[in-house]
Amino acid sequence: MNPLLFRCPKSGQPLDTGLEIQIHRAGLQHVQPITLQVLCPLCGNRHVWKIADGWIREPRRAQRTGEWRQL
Repeated sequence: MNPLLFRCPKSGQPLDTGLEIQIHRAGLQHVQPITLQVLCPLCGNRHVWKIADGWIREPRRAQRTGEWRQL
């Protein structure tokens, strides 16, 4: 599962919604048309996005291979 991100229209910064999504070959454009309303911690405004408007952050190498290390 990978984090779902959107861009804050006011600050221009990427916003991690805290939602994780697993997308196969079809991509976000073929996900159910769900709309999210988010209170943005970057600018303090409410934003409304469709899931298809976001993007998925690629997993780190360790997440892709199942590797991990104890800190």
